[in-house]
Parts: sequence; C-alpha cells; structure tokens
Amino acid sequence: MARHCERSYDVVTLVTDNEASAAVLFAHAGEPSDGTSGTKAGVAGPGSLCVDVTNGVLYINTNTKASPLWTVVGLQTT
Repeated sequence: MARHCERSYDVVTLVTDNEASAAVLFAHAGEPSDGTSGTKAGVAGPGSLCVDVTNGVLYINTNTKASPLWTVVGLQTT
C-alpha cells in the first residue's frame, strides 16, 4: 500500500513498504525500451507504469528495477 507520492521532474514515485523497489509513474514520448540501459533502468521498480504520451499506450515493468521489461497493459495496441 502506498504511503505517499513524491514528484521529481517527470516521475511520480509511489513509495511502498519496500522503498528499494518503489514503483514509479512517468510519461515518456514513444515506446519505452527494455534492459539495463533501457527506459528508467535503475529507477523504475517492478510494477512501475510508463505512459507513452505519443501513442496513448500504458506499459508496466514486469521485470526488475535494474533491467525493466516494459509490457503493454491490457488489450491496447500501438
């Protein structure tokens, strides 16, 4: 359960009981990239959400904070 939200530039951090893997919500122009040098690697923990503001698509990180794997949420298409 989130305790509070913090805004930092283009990222809203949803701090959970495990702050080491905090989920974030952020806007990104275009499809996010995966992997250790991908979009918000080292920042976006599991369950983080990325809103592709160019295509109107929502993604969720289904991997780790160190190596995000951005998966389209639901039945959205690009």
